Amino acid sequence: MAYQFECSEDGCAFLLRSSSDEEVERLVRAHVRLVHGGRIDSADLERETERIERP
Repeated sequence: MAYQFECSEDGCAFLLRSSSDEEVERLVRAHVRLVHGGRIDSADLERETERIERP
């Protein structure tokens, strides 16, 4: 499964491939913490993460 995450800060975005929603959440939280020096609320994480269906 692929996911796209787009930060509300600095307009950055990236794609993740994972079969685990928990892994996606962990990677996004790590990105926000390490790159932007902050935290992300669960509601923001869900809103800014999109599941991409690939054929």
